[in-house]
Amino acid sequence: MPSSPIDVLARHLEHVTVADPLSDLFDLLDLPALAKVLDMVPDPRSRRGRRYRLGPLLALSLLAVLGGATSLAKITRVIAGYDPDLRARAGLPGTPRLAASTLGRLLARLDGDAFDTATCGYLASLAACAPPSHRAPLAGLAVDGKTLRGSRITGGTTVHLLAATRHDTQTVVAQRQVEAHSNEIPAFAPLLAKLDLTGMVITADALHTQHEHARHIIAAGGHYLFLVKGNQPTLHRRLKALPWREAILNDRTDETGHGRREIRRMKICTARPGLPFPHAAQAIQVKRRRTDHKTGKTTIVTIYAVTSLPPGRTTHAHLATLIRGHWSVETLHHIRDVTYREDASRVRTGTAPRIMAGLRNLAIGLARLIGWTNIAAATDYYRSHPADGLQLLGLTT
Repeated sequence: MPSSPIDVLARHLEHVTVADPLSDLFDLLDLPALAKVLDMVPDPRSRRGRRYRLGPLLALSLLAVLGGATSLAKITRVIAGYDPDLRARAGLPGTPRLAASTLGRLLARLDGDAFDTATCGYLASLAACAPPSHRAPLAGLAVDGKTLRGSRITGGTTVHLLAATRHDTQTVVAQRQVEAHSNEIPAFAPLLAKLDLTGMVITADALHTQHEHARHIIAAGGHYLFLVKGNQPTLHRRLKALPWREAILNDRTDETGHGRREIRRMKICTARPGLPFPHAAQAIQVKRRRTDHKTGKTTIVTIYAVTSLPPGRTTHAHLATLIRGHWSVETLHHIRDVTYREDASRVRTGTAPRIMAGLRNLAIGLARLIGWTNIAAATDYYRSHPADGLQLLGLTT
């Protein structure tokens, strides 16, 4: 078994065409196989009668998800349909007698925090190891939440997950479940607590434009870029009152795609003394003009943001990229909903919805890190080439 899941990736990339494959960047990694990482999650089953080790079983479940399995029934059918030799190499010998209900009960009893810590930590190690020439000087990390609409927990509420996702690779490097009958704000600091924020810019929607969040990020060695809306009325009013008409245009982009043309114009003002937000160094205005080619309708939206990045710390173009990068994280949610049918999932019991979301994050992150730009194409490929999926998971030589 190889010591790193990355040093074998180039062996199957010759079969596919991907943009800028990353496999050659991680030769110096010394990470355990993913099955070993998953084996570190506490096993809730009794030792007596335990037929399969947890790590290989979760790894094969991930392999099924990587190949497009969207439900527990499909995962178990895919695992049962694998070649016996492939299952044996993954650590699951013999003919598995695994029912969807059995797998569901196992996932429902897993420790969600331990699972996210293990899998997100693994992805974070992979995503952070690119050499300086392949990394932005200040990497964006988006904090955003997603509701698993088909899920249910005690009290009838749905599961809501708050995640930290890298802009550049769409890898989820931290995730927490928001407490029932609460909101995302109390989960913000615990989500970032175990991450090294040095050289990171935390981006977030207006909900997280909170004084304590800003102080926490700065104390941890990072920077922030927060959108500002009506939930911070004084700050929003002060930003709108800045002399934007006299400010020069710092960045402009003009893009056409998805049936529309979008022009973005960004202006920056150095934050004046007394701006009511901790460590604010610059204020940003973005005017977004969008024209729908089909209807001809044009909409103009003005967005304000505040950042701790001082003038000269990064380029204007990079600031614009960070703002757009936060919005682009919605692509990850779209993939989970459309390609993996997450919103249609009826996995509801215990922590199973959270574990399934974690498996989807893991599959997308691994595919992105080796260069896949089309996740639907990646699922088609690994469905037909499961042995290459085992290599991606670091389970074979």
